[in-house]
Amino acid sequence: MRHAAAARQRPAFPGGQDVLTAATENATISVTRFTPEIPGNDALVAKMEAEKAFVVLVQLRAHPPHEFKLDGRFERPPAMPQGALNVIDLNVGDACARLTAPADTLMFHLPNRALHDLAEAADARPVERLRAPDGWLTADPLASRMAPVLVHELAEPEGERNRLFIEHMLLGLGAHFARRYGGLAPQRRQRGGLAPWQERRARELLEARLADPPSIREVARECGLSADYFTRAFRASTGLTPYAWLQAQRIDRARRLMRDETASLAEVALACGFADQSHLSRVFLQHTGHTPGQWRRSHL
Repeated sequence: MRHAAAARQRPAFPGGQDVLTAATENATISVTRFTPEIPGNDALVAKMEAEKAFVVLVQLRAHPPHEFKLDGRFERPPAMPQGALNVIDLNVGDACARLTAPADTLMFHLPNRALHDLAEAADARPVERLRAPDGWLTADPLASRMAPVLVHELAEPEGERNRLFIEHMLLGLGAHFARRYGGLAPQRRQRGGLAPWQERRARELLEARLADPPSIREVARECGLSADYFTRAFRASTGLTPYAWLQAQRIDRARRLMRDETASLAEVALACGFADQSHLSRVFLQHTGHTPGQWRRSHL
């Protein structure tokens, strides 16, 4: 599993520091050490653009309070002790930190696809989200113990690094983050639920055709099941009916398309499989508590 994604694009970490990587089947897990210089008495702004990925931050030294913005929402994190960890969800939107004091942070980049690969290798249900239970003050003894080893490898000249060791470390830490913060666990198939391969196939088919969804009968046939059994099994495995899951994916796609201010809401509605703009507005309001127009104005 380690070599298929070796040539994938470098993550957009703030700064130009060196990076260690490990490939999963379809993506790359990366880590870097972020030690920005603060210009005089001014502040440094560190940014990461929205993408289908998570960033795990592990503080190598105590970090003072700072300003942080995710998808336009401001917060002021507390002082973080050495070893504290947090997870930034770039699926939500752009992330931006305003730093007025030196920082020393390990930054792990975990694409959604890498998390799915780790789950598939473990025969577990897909990991949809990573979340640190205690926010900016989350303690992770394993990550803290492994941090000095990664710092050492990052300081080594590239030609002298132990690539196999680094790959195993990053894949192991990726699995650790997926388990501790994403609920990764070996699949315990509920009675009547889908097998892992059936759930993956069903999700692929539905997501590929949001604007023109296949019938339940078509998806069920691809999974080797009857339509009635598939519907019950899909809900047992995902907690949602196929229709509810499809609507949630449409809303996610609508959010992404609405970041392009040249696309009209009517065009977004049709591209996401809604009957018209009015249909998009009703469903979007139910899911998010905002109309598409309100959401777009606050995110452009």
